[in-house]
Amino acid sequence: MVTRIGDTDIIFGDSRQPKALPLSHPKARWGEFGRETKILPKGYVRRKGCLPLPCDILFDRDIPIKLRDGTTVYIDIYRPPGDVQKCPALLAWSPYGKQGGRGNQVLDDFPFRMGVPLRKLSELQKWEAPDPGYWVQYGYAVANVDPRGVGKSEGDIYQFGSQEGRDGADVVDWIGKQPWCSGKVSLSGNSYLSISQWYIAAENPKHLAAIAPWEGFSDLYREGIALGGVLNEPALNFNLQILQVNAGENSWENTAQMAMDYKYYGAYHDDKRAKVENIDVPAYVVASWSNPIHTFGTFCAYTKLKSPKWLRVHDTWEWPDYYDEENRSDLHRFFDHYLKGIDNGWENTPRIRAKILDTANPLPKTGVDRTFTSFPPPEAVPFKLFLDSSDSSLSPAYPKTCQGKYTANKGGIHFSYTFPKTAVLCGVIDMSLAISLDGASDTDVFITFEKVTKTGAVGKQLKIPYEKSYQSYLIRAVNYSGLAPDTDVLFYRGPVGQMRLSRRMLEKEHAVPGFKASDMKQYNPVQGDEIVNLQPPLTPIGMEFSAGEALRVHISGTNTSVFPPIDQATLTVQGLEDLNKDGVVTIHCGSNCVGDSYITLPILSGD
Repeated sequence: MVTRIGDTDIIFGDSRQPKALPLSHPKARWGEFGRETKILPKGYVRRKGCLPLPCDILFDRDIPIKLRDGTTVYIDIYRPPGDVQKCPALLAWSPYGKQGGRGNQVLDDFPFRMGVPLRKLSELQKWEAPDPGYWVQYGYAVANVDPRGVGKSEGDIYQFGSQEGRDGADVVDWIGKQPWCSGKVSLSGNSYLSISQWYIAAENPKHLAAIAPWEGFSDLYREGIALGGVLNEPALNFNLQILQVNAGENSWENTAQMAMDYKYYGAYHDDKRAKVENIDVPAYVVASWSNPIHTFGTFCAYTKLKSPKWLRVHDTWEWPDYYDEENRSDLHRFFDHYLKGIDNGWENTPRIRAKILDTANPLPKTGVDRTFTSFPPPEAVPFKLFLDSSDSSLSPAYPKTCQGKYTANKGGIHFSYTFPKTAVLCGVIDMSLAISLDGASDTDVFITFEKVTKTGAVGKQLKIPYEKSYQSYLIRAVNYSGLAPDTDVLFYRGPVGQMRLSRRMLEKEHAVPGFKASDMKQYNPVQGDEIVNLQPPLTPIGMEFSAGEALRVHISGTNTSVFPPIDQATLTVQGLEDLNKDGVVTIHCGSNCVGDSYITLPILSGD
């Protein structure tokens, strides 16, 4: 077990919760434990209303696996009965509990099951994982593991990093050697199960034949909970919400507190950056424009990949997209090609398939598919707009010198550009701000882009597949004059970004082409009335604007991102600074000493 990386001691647990959630806790939803092998017959219904099994499934429970350091972890396997035809396996790696339909996260915990009706699943799937009720009928095994420290597995719970990568590689190669396995294994799953794939695949296990990361960053700090150097409470507490409900018998790595205790990031935090560039297997990568946790990092990870790769960018939440029939069929073709060697033409699939959004139409799905050879799209033409605070505009014309101000703790400022003709934006927006701070030496800056329709309404795109039973609630949410508690969970408005002034220096050592990130090894508070240049990381955009519609960018000291509504964290990180209590932020437009304040939009040529 690793307790120290470089010169940094790893923090385990919290004074209020030193150990993982007890297995006896109701939230753990822990079931039976012990070796068992049985056949689940065709037609078996795990729960009323769920998908009946389309075939017989052999269920092998609580198989022990010895990792390279002697630690024992446990795995459940669903596979076709008999050993006549060896099959490839899909491994789901996460700490949420391996028992199908149980665990500390289930779709029933979310509004509308986040758009995944019960009828679509067999309820044998673990949280965010492949459904055996779909895959086994096509000759695939599904393997659900409780990683180190989870459930009855030995050791402490780790979150990402090289320890989890090595453990996952050991399990991949154990599966590949089983007599029923063809020797080919892929990883699959969304969110945590996507993130873990980057770390495991970077270890290059012998039997890994492919990966399918479905929305997941590859750097916990630079792309995740400290994006733009902002150690903000919503992101940190979301991470704690995940950590505090992981169930087991020992302790847990407190990655949220580790973000706070070290002003200058070192070997420990670098260990949480997956070495994506080392991955050598084909990858089916899925991203969305709208995920407040994963969008930025998924695009970064795809860009870093050097192996054969495909990217599909969708227009909903990760859960309904993962279990959508059309998407599963698409993934099925990828797996058939690389895990079964079937010549099905997969390699002719466009490398980038992206859904372009029209947020002026919130209820129906109105996205249009585009294909590209790479991302950002090489055919995108840069269109530079300067910030002009004299009239709150974004203008192609260079403005006269002027200033826009807002109070850091509650204020904001916005700038708008109205499109004279239809334009399709796809790629990464480049932003540069000349900024100063009066009354403080540091603050967080948050950026939101949104469409303003011809009627003056803010555009919103529904993020869950529309069903008639949702209609009355959704209409109320769309028409609500303010932000309903879960409006941003259900709807997407546009790209977002954030950066802390003291972390404005950009990452060079691990820079990703086309994407900006804070150099977390540097710390430079603003000195007096100093004007500094801020180039915040922004999530990519894929959005269409009609003539007369406007793009509005809002700059403020308030984080407007709303995270998925799982249980509220009862733990908090210690030492979190509220940087926005005092200070007036000034955006300098026109001529100044550090460069212009502008945005550059990626507009597809030919539109």
